[in-house]
Amino acid sequence: MNKCSIAAWGWVLAIAMSLAAGSATAGTATLAATPHIGPPYAQLATLSGHWTVRQSIWTDPKTPPAIDHGTATYTMVLGGHHLRQDLRIASSKPFEGLGYIGYDDATGKYYSSWMDTNFSGIILAHGDYDAASRTYTFTGEMPSNSGAPVPTRQVLRIADNGHFVYEYYETRDGKEALAVSLQYTRVD
Repeated sequence: MNKCSIAAWGWVLAIAMSLAAGSATAGTATLAATPHIGPPYAQLATLSGHWTVRQSIWTDPKTPPAIDHGTATYTMVLGGHHLRQDLRIASSKPFEGLGYIGYDDATGKYYSSWMDTNFSGIILAHGDYDAASRTYTFTGEMPSNSGAPVPTRQVLRIADNGHFVYEYYETRDGKEALAVSLQYTRVD
């Protein structure tokens, strides 16, 4: 190798080492910002497992609900930071849903996201947990075909280690009404 080649390789090596050092520093900063698994995540993890579900749906608040049954699996994912729900309801039109509940260390708020086979949008909501009543309450919006978002409220109330209820409310024409109620019973 001539002196120019050796000098060029020296510069390449110096640049590569600088980039590696910068990358290591950035990686360390990312690790330092990674949320720890604290009490909010441990509380969410208590819902992990397999559940039977009794679903009640009101298409009109003045009429009795349609009743169907199904199953749900709750699993902590992504390092224990998010609770994933896979819901399957057996009815005349099979239904599948996928949701996540988590806790945002930066805001101190819980969040909920929901997608299912009945519409192409996603429902996003934020809320709090009340330890005294063992209740999560979320507020958010659901996309609608009219283009105007529909205000929503979701309540997840834990009765005991083997039972909880999820209620989903929509506000239409200024009136809030219960649209969906899911009663969960633990299988394992």
